[in-house]
Amino acid sequence: MVTLTKVGITIFTLAVVLGPFYTVKDYSITSDLISELGAQHTKNNFIMIAAFAMMGGSIVIDGAKNFKLSLLPFIFFGLFIAVAGVFPHKPLDVSLAYNSTFHALHGIMASISGTAITVGFIWQAFRTRQSQRIICLYMAMVAVLFPVFMISYPDYQGVIQRIMYLQLLGWIWIKYPVSVQRENYRRKHNADL
Repeated sequence: MVTLTKVGITIFTLAVVLGPFYTVKDYSITSDLISELGAQHTKNNFIMIAAFAMMGGSIVIDGAKNFKLSLLPFIFFGLFIAVAGVFPHKPLDVSLAYNSTFHALHGIMASISGTAITVGFIWQAFRTRQSQRIICLYMAMVAVLFPVFMISYPDYQGVIQRIMYLQLLGWIWIKYPVSVQRENYRRKHNADL
């Protein structure tokens, strides 16, 4: 089933994969962040800014259309990731002046989105079957540990971030919002038996 979320993830993924072709020539997928594709004063930054907004917005819309309390952390993830995109990262070229408030807001929104998705995975872990519980706990660890790896290994932060997004967005692609609801429906009705 094609959901708006899948369309948003597809647009985001295309913007990330094609990024080196439309941005500044010294951009590196190994060491540069996805956010730097949408950075201030960066060639064609509107592409990545729009991709963040579309992906985040699609997650919010699908969650709102199918609203259950268990979807709320993922809705917040979508909201804050979209807002993070709207406030661009500082430019790759350190000699350029930039809006430090926008850069700070970008970082804050990205951190809040990471917290929201981590809470969502932990919540799902306690609401699902054992195999899904293990997967959700693993995904929560990815959301926490990969940013730490990015800080610890800045020369490889770009590739680490891409691996993190691949896993997180892969789970969202497969499970959100319909399967999340289905798992919670099964749990509730099995408890009633």
